[in-house]
Amino acid sequence: MSPPWYKQFWPWFLLFFPLVTIIACIGLITFAVGNGPDMVVDDYYKKGKAINLELSKFNKAKALYLHGDLDIDQERVVFRFTKGDASKVAALNIGLYHRTIEEKDIRFRLTQNARGEFTALLDSPIPQGAYTVFITPFDDSWKLKENIQLPLNGTVKVDPEYK
Repeated sequence: MSPPWYKQFWPWFLLFFPLVTIIACIGLITFAVGNGPDMVVDDYYKKGKAINLELSKFNKAKALYLHGDLDIDQERVVFRFTKGDASKVAALNIGLYHRTIEEKDIRFRLTQNARGEFTALLDSPIPQGAYTVFITPFDDSWKLKENIQLPLNGTVKVDPEYK
């Protein structure tokens, strides 16, 4: 008489692969649902209405002919104007927005030093990755935008062209 099926090798061998596949699928689905991309904009209609206001800020920076150099390293952020009239700018707000992970977004204020550069010291290094940088004055009257990849390989030229 042959032993019962559960004491034989082949049934367990044949059940092993489908069971491993089912467990792996459940794990992948759980991982995918729990780590989805962040919703950057909740209300697309309001964001769409604000696009014209944003474009006017870019156009004002273009009219002022503002150009500059941006340096970001492990300890500080430096922005210096290379063209345009920036004499009325006392401080700059800079926002680094990660392309996909909202937790990596960083905002800080740069103040002018004696050399005419706008600087800010960093508490901790900025995580590596692809960022969109928005530079605005304290009164938010114009806006510059640049796409960067951290860590930087030298100075980034920032111009008022909308990208």
